[in-house]
Amino acid sequence: METKKVSGLSWGHIITCAVLLIVFVMFMIMHASTGSVTTNGSISAVEPTEVIPLLSKDFDNNLEVDIKEGIEEVVKEDGQLASENEVEAGPKEEVVVDMTEFDNYITSYLDDIKFLCYTFSIGSEDFINDLRKRYEKNYVTLGFNEKNAGYILNSKGNLKNYNNVKYGLVEYINKYIGKNPKKKKTRKVNYTGKASYVEKLIKYYSTIYTNVDVNIALSIGAAESGYYKVKGMLRAGNVYGGMSKGGLIHYDNIEIGVLSYIRLLSKSYFGKGLKTISAIGYRYCPTIDNNGNKIVSPHWVNLVNSAMKKYKKQGKKVSAGDLLGKKEVL
Repeated sequence: METKKVSGLSWGHIITCAVLLIVFVMFMIMHASTGSVTTNGSISAVEPTEVIPLLSKDFDNNLEVDIKEGIEEVVKEDGQLASENEVEAGPKEEVVVDMTEFDNYITSYLDDIKFLCYTFSIGSEDFINDLRKRYEKNYVTLGFNEKNAGYILNSKGNLKNYNNVKYGLVEYINKYIGKNPKKKKTRKVNYTGKASYVEKLIKYYSTIYTNVDVNIALSIGAAESGYYKVKGMLRAGNVYGGMSKGGLIHYDNIEIGVLSYIRLLSKSYFGKGLKTISAIGYRYCPTIDNNGNKIVSPHWVNLVNSAMKKYKKQGKKVSAGDLLGKKEVL
């Protein structure tokens, strides 16, 4: 019986296949090391037939680096520190405030603003700029109320509502001076002018404090100051006879003195229900009768009533424009 030798041939085939496999693997390794990576370590051009998933991680890393470098460039250009989220979201949209309403307000009340600033001895341009800044800051959240252009808030954080535009201006000018005391200029003037200008001041300020009867205000002032001709009172800017421990109160100028007089009548007399000459006089100019009782001075009442005959016929209102030509406005 013939015996076949197959084991030797089988082992030879196995060895031959192993050698060919080793050669093939070495060839692929050498090819990969010389053709697919550049000398600086970056990925070279990739053919569609190559295995892209093996490169995906490196590609994402390089993309992330590019994005971060882009962020750093934006930061350097802006000069500010930015986060990735800020760059990805883009620049924040600025809120543009429409100034039309404010500009119309200034145009409508420019004369009043100028004259009231003159009264308080502050620059009107600086004051208007301050109002503009407050408008830009508060308009979006609080809107705009012409009667409270200074955005004065009450204790609950709500806008106060004043009787009229000029009233609100006076209130805010007081606060403005408190915040900016250096803005107030020294303007001490001993008034030596005509009585007619003082009368016009009383009429104008009575359009601010509208609860004041302008004819009574004119008549009391006339009774106290000899129809606005007593020189000592005019030089003191005090036409209503206001007294302190040191004697007659002196004001820096006639404008602030007359405003103080009308404000006093509004707050302490008309505002408290004292609206007739007798009722006002009982507190304003009292005397003691023969029985020791406090009464209003009859002589004072007669003086005021006599003046009323003159002023009750003067119904013409006075505007800030009527007064601006009389004085040089700051």
